[in-house]
Amino acid sequence: MPMTTLDDVIQQGWGAHADKTAEVADSLESSIDLVADAKGAVGFMHLVNHAVGDHLGDRERALRICEAAAARIDEPGPDPMVHLAVARHLAGEVDKAREAENAAGGDEATKLRIDLLVAQGHAHAGDWNTAEGLYNEALQAAKTLAEGHGAERAAAVVSNNIASELLELAERSTEQDAFMAKAADAARVFWLRVGNWMNDMRADYLLSLVHTKLGKPAEGRLHAQRGLATIAENGEAKVDAAFLHLADAAGARDLGETDEHQEAIGKATALAAEFDDDGLTTWFEGELAKAR
Repeated sequence: MPMTTLDDVIQQGWGAHADKTAEVADSLESSIDLVADAKGAVGFMHLVNHAVGDHLGDRERALRICEAAAARIDEPGPDPMVHLAVARHLAGEVDKAREAENAAGGDEATKLRIDLLVAQGHAHAGDWNTAEGLYNEALQAAKTLAEGHGAERAAAVVSNNIASELLELAERSTEQDAFMAKAADAARVFWLRVGNWMNDMRADYLLSLVHTKLGKPAEGRLHAQRGLATIAENGEAKVDAAFLHLADAAGARDLGETDEHQEAIGKATALAAEFDDDGLTTWFEGELAKAR
């Protein structure tokens, strides 16, 4: 029987962390000795902060595991120190977090990366006021830096994740609606800087869902159709196209455009008939129900 590798632990952890959080946390803690280099430490610590810190809500344990992982690397370099700084901030170890920030480079882009990830951690924990305050400061700073700075990808990813998480809330305040819209807009701005056409298209998908949810179905349809146009111009992405057609259908439904609604549903279901993954089909059926 082959030995379990760190890659196996990380891959399986991401797949199971939402449903089997405690088991994944135990697996991570028992796998610290598998961390052998900076690359492995980054993937490991990222999952630890998310599964143990965000999902399990045990920031102290997440920090303890991250500290032990970092200690196994002679020259960890900047990226593991970023994740260690995040773990320390979220566990309330501010002074030690600053030490890790300095070890990660101490430059403005590195600090922004860390601040964005800390904001995301507070969002995952449902502390939306703290998350928004940190996010707004970091986002404003990120927008003032010239293109090509090291925090751009973090700004795109964190903005996408925060907007997506707010979108899934059963109820949102007016302030949370505004936060969701801001984050979705920022995700596309930064993906246009650092991503490819797929990122651009998926940013439009998120914006379509957000606008329709906020009672702006015409804008929702525009973003869905722009995403579909991006696919047509650049390549094939049948899965994404199916979900974009559903987003377009939801907007058409809310506008009372019955024919357009049925046409979009038909295009989506035709594409989904080619799916060969049960999980993907289940996800599609859930979104289809929302778009009908």
